Amino acid sequence: MNIRRTRCARLLLGLGIALCAAVIHVPTANADNPPNCEQVPWGFLGSLKREICDQPIRKDGSWIRRKVIGIPAHYQNPSSSCYSSGYWGTTDCTYYPGRQVPDRVDSDETYELRADTVPADEPGHMPDPAPAPAAPKEPTPAPAPPEPVSEDA
Repeated sequence: MNIRRTRCARLLLGLGIALCAAVIHVPTANADNPPNCEQVPWGFLGSLKREICDQPIRKDGSWIRRKVIGIPAHYQNPSSSCYSSGYWGTTDCTYYPGRQVPDRVDSDETYELRADTVPADEPGHMPDPAPAPAAPKEPTPAPAPPEPVSEDA
């Protein structure tokens, strides 16, 4: 009977771990980003988001980029905090209800770029990357060594 309980517990534990792993690794779609934009985690431990949006490339090869760094709108879960003080152990608790938090923008910049002036920490033009540098030319093959001359002639 004890072995049966152990096997059942192991099975349930394994199923629970597999379910948690499946839920954690489910990719989430972000339908809010237009096709010419990129949003990536930014700042300390990815606490902020950096969104970069590009306008189409103009005839002279330049384009306008808008970069916004901040925290997108989100739902803040309810929470509570308690404080205990004094000899008699009086406790004071405060409850904070959940709420919708609006956007917070820390930086909003618009500037002009070219393929050769893209900052190192930013991608090239979106949706297509900045043109790659020209491939190096293939080295010319070394000339074949001369054939040995025979002295039989």
